[in-house]
Amino acid sequence: MDWLGGWGEAPAVVLSCPGPLRRQEAALLPVGDLVLPQVLLGCESQLLAFAAAATDLAGRLYFAPMPEMLPGIDGLRACVRALAAHNAARIGPRAVHLRFGSIRSARVLKGIRNAAVIAEAESPPPLTASHHPFASGRTLPAAMRRLLLYRDDAARPRPIGGGVLPATILPPGFVDADLARRAPASAAEAEQALDLACLQDFRSAAWAAGRVGPRAARARFAAAGGAVLLPWNMDHPGSIVPALLERLLRLRQASPAMPRIVLMPFNYIGQTGIIRRLAARLRHAADHPEAALADIYLARVTSLDAIPALQGVSRVAWVDGNDPEHWWSLARLAACGIEPILIDPAESREPGIARVAADEAVWVEGETRCGALTFAARLPSPRALPGLLAMTAERQGAARPAQARRRSGRRMALAQ
Repeated sequence: MDWLGGWGEAPAVVLSCPGPLRRQEAALLPVGDLVLPQVLLGCESQLLAFAAAATDLAGRLYFAPMPEMLPGIDGLRACVRALAAHNAARIGPRAVHLRFGSIRSARVLKGIRNAAVIAEAESPPPLTASHHPFASGRTLPAAMRRLLLYRDDAARPRPIGGGVLPATILPPGFVDADLARRAPASAAEAEQALDLACLQDFRSAAWAAGRVGPRAARARFAAAGGAVLLPWNMDHPGSIVPALLERLLRLRQASPAMPRIVLMPFNYIGQTGIIRRLAARLRHAADHPEAALADIYLARVTSLDAIPALQGVSRVAWVDGNDPEHWWSLARLAACGIEPILIDPAESREPGIARVAADEAVWVEGETRCGALTFAARLPSPRALPGLLAMTAERQGAARPAQARRRSGRRMALAQ
């Protein structure tokens, strides 16, 4: 277990990541009992893939929704004892906490060893940032002792006070271990595990609590044509996704032959105002706001059972190459049989990936928990967008015969 940097003997390994808290009913729970709102992309999928790959840690893996609130070793020991775990008496400073998610969202568990699991690629810092100690996205809390990296080009943040943290590269299987082990799901299970909501009908409380009524949205969605998936990293303030949607809305008004957009928000930090602000921005940009928002959907994979249903929504995705986690989204989507097209702001090192140039420099401003941040990013220009749409249409056309055969097979099975 060299990938854990000599910490493999830990009596307990606590995993944590950002996210809404209302689905968690305890300060600590076994990873096997964990229910997360979105499991395909972002930090939640990284945590679950790690748990699936770390078979040597079976029985010692726990999840803490808010590790910073646990009162040190005594609190951790009491929580483990409450779970009737046999190793409660051994809990001490050699226990380990692994934090997944954005560097700006890093948290520590007091009194034990802490490490940050980094999926973000190295990227330029914000052009402007507040004086918040974590605003740069390159600084970790002082209690961090180690980095676990997925790739050698991952960001390598430093703790407050300086110094270089030892880093270990995780084995390749930690990217998709959960996907490789998923069992086949029935059509009903797949549909149940995919949340699909129209942006016009979005309700913050229902989305955060996981109460998304999918039937009306699915019926409306099925009545229209092809779609394209658009992952959206909500914990990356420099995302081009809102600006890209705004530009696509204006283009749709001149050219109705546009794919419908299915947004896939991930790294959802519980601030539903982000989605509401996006809806307000798109209303302002569209000539016919209600019709525009009725044609944009939000999708969320609550269980890997949903993969067949997601494939039925679209076999093509656009991935924002400005996102520090774009490589993770590319790998996960491809592993699900969904072809990603990279919106590439530079010469990406991702091999074998279709790409379209993001050829227009823009500034993206965001209000965050660290204050106002401004990022340099690149967006496909109006002259580049037709190439992206043509590339998408070509792939959608190739995917339709296979989808039609699957639908026909399902109808025959039901008839029998």
